Amino acid sequence: MMLAVVLSSCEDDVKTTMKLAPSAVTLATTSTTIVLDSAKASSTIAETFSWNAPNYGVQLSITYTLELDSANGTFGKPTTVVLDNKTSQDYTKKELNDLALSLRLVPGQAGQIKARVRADVNTNVEPIYSNTLNITITPYSTKPTPKYPVPDALFIVGDATPGGWANAVPTPSQQFTKIDDYTFGIVLQLTGGKQYVFLPKNGSWDHKYNFTTGGSNPEGDSFIPDVPGTDNNLNGPVNSGLYKIVVDFITGKYTVTSISSNPVPGNLFIVGDATAGGWTNPVPVPSQQFAQISNAEFQITLPLTSGKSYLFLPRNDNNWDHKFGGTAKTGGELLSDGNVPNSNTPAPDASGNFLITVNFLSKQYTVTPQ
Repeated sequence: MMLAVVLSSCEDDVKTTMKLAPSAVTLATTSTTIVLDSAKASSTIAETFSWNAPNYGVQLSITYTLELDSANGTFGKPTTVVLDNKTSQDYTKKELNDLALSLRLVPGQAGQIKARVRADVNTNVEPIYSNTLNITITPYSTKPTPKYPVPDALFIVGDATPGGWANAVPTPSQQFTKIDDYTFGIVLQLTGGKQYVFLPKNGSWDHKYNFTTGGSNPEGDSFIPDVPGTDNNLNGPVNSGLYKIVVDFITGKYTVTSISSNPVPGNLFIVGDATAGGWTNPVPVPSQQFAQISNAEFQITLPLTSGKSYLFLPRNDNNWDHKFGGTAKTGGELLSDGNVPNSNTPAPDASGNFLITVNFLSKQYTVTPQ
């Protein structure tokens, strides 16, 4: 052990520098290969990290920090847990699973993380680090299990809809928009007193989602997939009007809600100095007009210039009354009208080609480099 103390002073200043050579810190774990499951995940200890206190040769107060990183990480920006003077840390199955997922391990697949301990005395003493341990973890999925398998797409057909019972149905107007991994939504006019069903494949009657027996609630009900030999269609609303239908494959239920105005514009355009057309309105078409890919979702691929900004417009006739945008360069919450910041939507950090997707039911937009 080496201890050196250097003091320098003037009338109002005393500076102390300490160089210490403490004994090593050795990190250990109860296991280096762990397969996690969700059973009693919040109360079952899955892993314990423990380490010895280093000997500095003098009595010092030591603060320990457990640092965790991905297998390819360098501890440049590790996940940290400050433990004060504790020399061990337990992780429940849930806590360890959350940690593994945050470090981008894939549910159901073995992956590695690494851990070390940092020991700090004070700002005048260099920290010391333990050995690094590699730990193999197989995390479990925290996503809910849907009642029925989620189809890739969903359509609506029936005499309650504008397209009637003709199959294939008109798209994109009668193709549902995916709101999240398990939920679809659509906004459309429905004719009162009529019926419809949901189809996973446009143009095919091989599979459909309908009702079990009897008549379904016009405001929404449970649905089931594929009932051979039955025609238990879903009852439409009593009155004609504009409706929003949401189909949830987690619960196996759908809702039908009357709405007064359509949140989905008929068209969508992009304007701004981040685009080739600048802030000129009307914008050049078709290069700055979105394509509608489902009932409530629009996409466009175009070059964007970094350091600039843009907006989404529902009209292309020099009208600025309504606009959409956001605050994030790579996508986020879709804002409208007065909620859009005066600085508009910022372009990505680097210029290039980007796919922009705008979803009016999830109220999200994404900006993806191409």
